[in-house]
Amino acid sequence: MVVLLALLLPALGGLLVGVPAQADDPVDPVDPAVVASPLRVQLVRLSPAVIPTKGKLVLAGTVTNDSVETWTAINVDPFISRVPMTTRDQLTEAAASEESAEVGERLVKDGQFDPIGDLAPGQTATFRIALPVKDLIGPVITGAPGVYWIGVHALGQNAAGRDKVADGRARTFIPLVRSTQQTSVAVVVPIRERVRRDADGRVLSADDWARSLAPAGRLGRIAGFLDSAGSAPTNLLIDPAVLEAVDDLRQQNPAVSLGTDPEDPTGEPTPSPGSTPSRTEVDRLDPAEQVAAQTWLSTVTAAARRQTTLGLAYADPDTNSLARRRPQMLAGAGELAKQTFAEFGIAARPTVAPPQGWFDEDLLGAIAPDSMLLLSDHSAPRTRSRWSTTEGPALTFSDEQASSGGPGPSPATDALAVRQRIISDAALRLPEGSTSPMVVHLPDDWDPGTGWQLADFYNALQQPWLDLVGLSRSSLSVDPPFTAALAYPKTARRDELPALNISTARTLIGTTTVLAKLLRTTNTLAHDLAGTALTAVSYNAVDEALLARQQVNATNEKMRSILSQVRVIGTDFVTLSGGSGTLAVTLVNGLDHAIVVGVEPRSTNSGVQIDSTEPFELAAGERTVLRLQAESSGIGVDQIMLTPVTVDGTPLGTPLTFRLRTSQVGNLIWAVLGAGGLLLVVMIARRIRRGLREHKWRRG
Repeated sequence: MVVLLALLLPALGGLLVGVPAQADDPVDPVDPAVVASPLRVQLVRLSPAVIPTKGKLVLAGTVTNDSVETWTAINVDPFISRVPMTTRDQLTEAAASEESAEVGERLVKDGQFDPIGDLAPGQTATFRIALPVKDLIGPVITGAPGVYWIGVHALGQNAAGRDKVADGRARTFIPLVRSTQQTSVAVVVPIRERVRRDADGRVLSADDWARSLAPAGRLGRIAGFLDSAGSAPTNLLIDPAVLEAVDDLRQQNPAVSLGTDPEDPTGEPTPSPGSTPSRTEVDRLDPAEQVAAQTWLSTVTAAARRQTTLGLAYADPDTNSLARRRPQMLAGAGELAKQTFAEFGIAARPTVAPPQGWFDEDLLGAIAPDSMLLLSDHSAPRTRSRWSTTEGPALTFSDEQASSGGPGPSPATDALAVRQRIISDAALRLPEGSTSPMVVHLPDDWDPGTGWQLADFYNALQQPWLDLVGLSRSSLSVDPPFTAALAYPKTARRDELPALNISTARTLIGTTTVLAKLLRTTNTLAHDLAGTALTAVSYNAVDEALLARQQVNATNEKMRSILSQVRVIGTDFVTLSGGSGTLAVTLVNGLDHAIVVGVEPRSTNSGVQIDSTEPFELAAGERTVLRLQAESSGIGVDQIMLTPVTVDGTPLGTPLTFRLRTSQVGNLIWAVLGAGGLLLVVMIARRIRRGLREHKWRRG
């Protein structure tokens, strides 16, 4: 009999195709360890974002068959929890729950579900369900204020038959608010991306950038998301290096330029020598991709000018590591960021926002006083989010709970999931009566998802009890001082970038300074190459510290090779007799630009003195003979180095090293001749004297 029933079940299941389960049917428990659901459900629309007092709740989305078999007679049943969650801790626990957990009651009456039919492997169908609120409050939910579960289950039939276990799920939260109180939320949207450049200063991985900047790419979606905000207050957290990288890509990704000579009638910048490979060898965008890059840049900069912009230091440097080991470099990264934002016409507030949300309070003194320090509260309960510090920078805590997004199996941080998590946390925060906003710092690699437009993010957050705000400087009141300790775990200290990366960045910055002083051109080398140097100390380089060093070292070697084309040439052995003389050497400018350069001698013997030359202009490709006066007070062979130098005496280029033999032979000869002459005079005098004596004797 049991065997017969087992054989008949699939057939019975076929007869039940399209017949919905009854509302009072229990939902079968599911093992949390069960494999992924064969049907992938994506909820892309939930309107309105809160449970209204009248009207309808609309749920819409897609169902995709991710399995290798056909599923038939698929119904999409909505569900909602009867009793609301009333605390934020409950909401956090719910967001972390297993997707198979029973969290609500399926609604399976006629008109409450959507029969979408059959799906072959890989096929997708849409669904839309409209639930009258009058059929929910009372009959299904209590109607008490709080946050309810809401979502859909997809149930279908395969070769094994049909059961009451959901074959696909999507779930989120929805609040019911009955309060006259107000609360505020500040949404922080990060624009962070790793920027890598080759030895010539070109942006690497142009193909990856093209995909990301396209309207369907991650950065492209963020641009559209920001544009959709309109006048609704939001906060942009921008690494200016990203803006410059996109700007370079839209301009055919040029190499770093040595600048333009003041007398050049064309005014065209010249790329660094040896940096003009063929088009096929360079990462460049095609014309359509260039248009997409231009559109992206225009959209983001327009949003940044319209909204509150929090400006990261250039290249998003590891602030803890630099503040600890090289605060001067951190200050330099901040100045470079100010220059870049000014070029794009963006008024940005200097901001430090470590990706992990930790900062060592012992290093607060290294942060510019006008900066904002944006950290995570790491779910610690706080009475407010904005504080002042005695060291100067304003302190803002983001809400880690609200920023973590919605429950699985849907992506936790797609636009709809984030929207519903924010509005639900804000609703449960109402009783606190806080005057400080709930700061939601979205993930640094945030992707709004494919359905971000249907989420209607900013319009949905326009609630009478909810204000969206910007994180501008406090003006009406002074934030209270933060007197508690800032935690900084050992793991955060261990993850700081190593000193080697800082040393690598310093080396390129030093080379850049020399090159900029040498050239008599209008150039942006100090800005461009300092930006490249800072990529070695970026948070984005933490996981690939060695690769970051190698790329920056390659740029440094390229710039050193340019400097080496300024050189001093001459013989490798010089004899200086008589203690003084003139040395003739040739100073060569192998660059295509005019330079200002001098020559400075160095000797192993302090008794050797050689004149240096004051820096002077040397035209492009020009060489000139220098005659240097030399003096020596000793005898022997000394090592001499004649080095090209900048206006401030910084060595550069290729020096001339030679041996100088100093000899006093000439002086010795004159001494011998003088002594011989004196002896001759003496002998003549003696001869005359003797002759006079003999003459007197004979006469006498």
